[in-house]
Amino acid sequence: MANMQDRRTSCVQGCDASVMIISSTGDDENANDYTLKLEGFQTILDAKAAVDSDPQCRYKVSCADIIALATRESVSQSGGPNYTVELGRYDGRKSMDRSVRLPHPGDNLDNLNAFFSTLGLSQTDMIALSGGHTLG
Repeated sequence: MANMQDRRTSCVQGCDASVMIISSTGDDENANDYTLKLEGFQTILDAKAAVDSDPQCRYKVSCADIIALATRESVSQSGGPNYTVELGRYDGRKSMDRSVRLPHPGDNLDNLNAFFSTLGLSQTDMIALSGGHTLG
């Protein structure tokens, strides 16, 4: 899993919080059935507002970093591993449904393994990413 961070960004724009953007044209990432209508964004926005309320921190922490940190904490507090999160992500400025390249929610194990293999990821990587996205 050492290079999972670099490889997983090839299937979407990366961890840039673009999934939080709602497009006026309705073609944002949330329009994609595979995102399963993600929720919990208000918590991220509240955390961002709290950080930005300190003048020394204002505009220095992205929603993308908050999402990555929240995922790590969820995994850790659920008994999973505690890992280092590299900070410094930039929030995305656009969100487009056509940029989402994810496996189908109904795919069987063989199809999932094949999909993640095309990204250079192992079954162990797939399981770790699935767990992080489930909790995060």
